[in-house]
Amino acid sequence: MNRKTLVAALMIGTLALPLWASEVDSFTGLRPLHDAAPLLNEVVNVWMEQAMNDANEPTLLAQITGEAAAQCDSDRLISSLNTRLAGYLIGEVERFANESTSIDKIKVPFEQSIYRDFEFTESPTIRLTKRLGVLLRIGNVHVGSDKFGHFFSEGYSYYELYTDDDPHSAIEYGKLTEETYYGELTTGVFSYADLVANINGLRFWNAVLGRQTDPITPDVPVKPYFTCREGLWYKQRRFDWLDYVDPAWDEAVNCDAFRDRNLLEKADRRIREATGGLSCPLHPAPIPQLQRKYGSLLATLFNPDGNRVNAEDLQPGFIAYWESILSHRSKPGEATPVER
Repeated sequence: MNRKTLVAALMIGTLALPLWASEVDSFTGLRPLHDAAPLLNEVVNVWMEQAMNDANEPTLLAQITGEAAAQCDSDRLISSLNTRLAGYLIGEVERFANESTSIDKIKVPFEQSIYRDFEFTESPTIRLTKRLGVLLRIGNVHVGSDKFGHFFSEGYSYYELYTDDDPHSAIEYGKLTEETYYGELTTGVFSYADLVANINGLRFWNAVLGRQTDPITPDVPVKPYFTCREGLWYKQRRFDWLDYVDPAWDEAVNCDAFRDRNLLEKADRRIREATGGLSCPLHPAPIPQLQRKYGSLLATLFNPDGNRVNAEDLQPGFIAYWESILSHRSKPGEATPVER
């Protein structure tokens, strides 16, 4: 299969994937916002405790058969948390942030957004759904609600791939998703801030049980959120967004890359209109602070050069990856890299 045919096939196939994926406009209609962290902290902590209670309840099968309930089943706890926090299609915390009337936020209609000039052939999911996340404030950082979906859903995918002796596979997976169905291929936008939310989500899921080292602070012991006592799970510390959110979550600081120059010029023109002639980054990034947190990973997660073109075409690594999948599918009975 040649390169153009492969790209076309992937584009068609990808349209059946996450049409719910959204972008955020971090430039239009900016104004001071009240801090949403206290409310969102409370929401997450309540849902975590509900998930813990679900995991502690005897299963339906155990109730029917009279068998003893499995004690401190870690798989069941993780699954319950995933159901409560990540949800299906749209992350539950992302949905709450978008819909809650108690959160001070900026909601930009698509027709007024920096993406309004994108054509369907350039950005199929944005044009088809016209769905944008809202902008809110966590501490002193402006955050798009889509980042909560990345934190819990993509962070969970990272967690499934993450091991102490191979911390980079999860990072490479995240880059792949931004080059494809969560970003460049479907929206035309490669969001470094999404990658930052993803890896912090991995840190959260890893801290649920604390059985592996933290991916960015391997020398610091991980304090688990949950511990097992007398056959039941107990929550031993509170969740706090400020443990994870930093300025690299803000797309007006950690600037996007675009699939081609045409999309970049369209977005930049609307950003200048929205900000009175400014461009990304709107604020200087606290590089020393981010360097201390992310170390050598910062180069992968942070774009200090302003909005730019990511590539004139899909990344070669992505093409090679999907070519390997197609070649595996020609061998009956053998699992593809995705299915593994």
